[in-house]
Amino acid sequence: MTECAPALPLSHGRNPRLHHPARKGDGQCATTGTRRPAPSSPRSPPPNPNGCAMLDLRTALLEELREIAAQPVPPFDPALADDFAATGRRLPYETQYFARRRHLAALAVAGEAAALSSLIKDVCQERSWALPAHWGEDFDPRTCVDLFACETAQTLAEILRLREDVEGREQVEAEIRERVLDPFFEAEFPFWWEMRISNWTAVCAGAAGMAALALGYDIDQIRGRVLPALQSYLFSFGPDGGCVEGVYYWIYGFGYFTYFAEAWREATGEDLLEGNEAIAAFPARAQLYPGSFATFGDTEGDPLLPAGLFTRLHDRLGVDLPAASRPQRFADDECARWAPLTRTLAWGRPLPEEVAPARTLLPEVGWFVERRRIGRRMWALAVKGGYNEEPHNHLDLGSFIIAVDGEQLLCDPGSGEYTAAYFGEERYEQVHPSAAWHSVPTVEGAAQQPGEDSRAELVDGPAGVEVYVDAYGDGALIRKFAWTGDGIALGDFGPEITESFVSRIRPELEGDRAVWTGERGTVVLHGVNPEDAVVDSVDTADHRGVRDRLWALRFGLPAESPGLRFELL
Repeated sequence: MTECAPALPLSHGRNPRLHHPARKGDGQCATTGTRRPAPSSPRSPPPNPNGCAMLDLRTALLEELREIAAQPVPPFDPALADDFAATGRRLPYETQYFARRRHLAALAVAGEAAALSSLIKDVCQERSWALPAHWGEDFDPRTCVDLFACETAQTLAEILRLREDVEGREQVEAEIRERVLDPFFEAEFPFWWEMRISNWTAVCAGAAGMAALALGYDIDQIRGRVLPALQSYLFSFGPDGGCVEGVYYWIYGFGYFTYFAEAWREATGEDLLEGNEAIAAFPARAQLYPGSFATFGDTEGDPLLPAGLFTRLHDRLGVDLPAASRPQRFADDECARWAPLTRTLAWGRPLPEEVAPARTLLPEVGWFVERRRIGRRMWALAVKGGYNEEPHNHLDLGSFIIAVDGEQLLCDPGSGEYTAAYFGEERYEQVHPSAAWHSVPTVEGAAQQPGEDSRAELVDGPAGVEVYVDAYGDGALIRKFAWTGDGIALGDFGPEITESFVSRIRPELEGDRAVWTGERGTVVLHGVNPEDAVVDSVDTADHRGVRDRLWALRFGLPAESPGLRFELL
C-alpha cells in the first residue's frame, strides 16, 4: 500500500473587496485582538519554526486515517434518503452519508487502490450527492448543486489528481461534470445561494472551483463563474470582519474561500486573500477560552478548529491564532470534510493552548466579547446585537453569555437539531432559535419579533457595552452591561420588563438571589424579584441530536429596580 498524504496545490488573486456590504437574509443551510506583524513577504509563508510539532500533528492524523481505512466500509441504505420527506428528520440519512465520506477520505490518503476504487464507484452510484433536505421539488436530485454535492465533486476531483491508481477514472470525471460542474458552469441564472449570501456562497463556489482546477478547466472560465460569487460572499462582511453566522459557519464559509484562494494563487499567482485581515481575525476575537467561542446563532461552543486553515491565515495575513482545547482529529469533523483534512496535512501546525485577556467590539456585526482574568480563572462576557433576519438567525438581540474558563454559566443555546421545521415557517417555535430560550426579556408582554427591521445597536461604554434594542413593536429596550470589581452589573430600561436568564445549569433561588453553580465557577444574581420568580425547563436536542436541557429563571423587573448584579465566584 502506498500512503498518499496530500500536498495539494492551493492559491490567490488581487482582491477588490468593497467595505460597504448589503446585509442579506438567512441562507437556511442543513459562524479586538492585537495584530501580529505580517510576514515579510505576503506571498510566501515564513519558515516553519515548529517543524517537529507539525510532524506530530500530521503523524497523528495519518495514524487515525490508517485506522479508519482498515475498518469495513460503513453500511449505506439508499432508502433512508426518503426519510426526510416522511419525517422531517435529517440525521438518519446524513449520519450514514458522512460516515461514507469519512471512509472515502481515509482510503484516499491511506488505503489500498482496490478498496478506494470500489467505494468511489459506490459514491458515483448514489442517487444524489446533495442532502435530501436540499433537494427541492422542481429539479432532479442528481444535479442538485448544494454544499455537499460541491464538496463531493471537489473530493473526487482531487483524489483523481492524488491517486493515479483509481480505476474507472473517466467515469468518475464524467460524474463530477454531469452532477456538479456542468449545472454550475452552464447555468443560465444564478443559484439562490449566489443571491442570498451566506456560507453556502463560499462553500459551493469554492468547492466547485477547486474541482474545476483539479480537472484542468480553463482559467478564464473559472474566473468568470467562481470569482464573482466569492466576491459577493466577501461583500457580506463589514469593515470589522465579523461573521453574522458565528464562528462555526465562519470556519465553513471563509475556510472554503481560503482553500480556493490558495488553489487559485497556485494556478494564477493572483492573491484573493490579500486585504481580508479583518475577516481572518474574527475567530480569535470571538473566543471565550481555548476551544470555546460565543455561541450566537446556529453554532457550537467548541467547534473543530482546522489547524491548516488557521496557520495558513496566520502565516499569510499575520492574524492572531485562536487557541484550541484539543488536537485536531478527523473524527471531530461531523461532516468528514476533505478540504480541511488535506490542508491540515499540508499546512497545519498545532494551535496555541492559552488565551490572554482581551476586549472586542464589532459594531457592524453587533458582537461584544471581553475576557478578564479574575484570580486564576478567565471570565468572559459576550453580548449580541445585529438584526433578526441574519443567516441562521435566532431571536437573540441583547442576549448575553457569562462564562468561566469556557463553561457558560449563563448560556446562549447555540444550534438545535436540524429538521424541516427548524428551517421552515415554524422556526421560531423551535427551542434553540426562539426568544423564550435566550437571555432576553419581554417588553410590555411582547417577545422579540423576527425581521430585518428588528435591530440592536451596540455602543461602547466606559466599563462594558450598551445595547439599544428596537425589536418589540412599539416597545424598546436599553441594556447596559458594566464590569464591577467582582462581577457584572446589568441595567435594563424599558416598560414592563420581564427578565429571562437561560442556562444549562438549574438556578437555585435564595430570596432575592439566584445561584448557578457550574463545574468551573459560580455566578450569583442579586436583584431577583422573589414575589414572582419562576424556574422552568425544556428538554430538546442539540445539533447532533443529543439530549439538551435548558433552564430559565424568569421574573418581573420592578419599575424602581436599582439594577441587577452578577457576582462572579
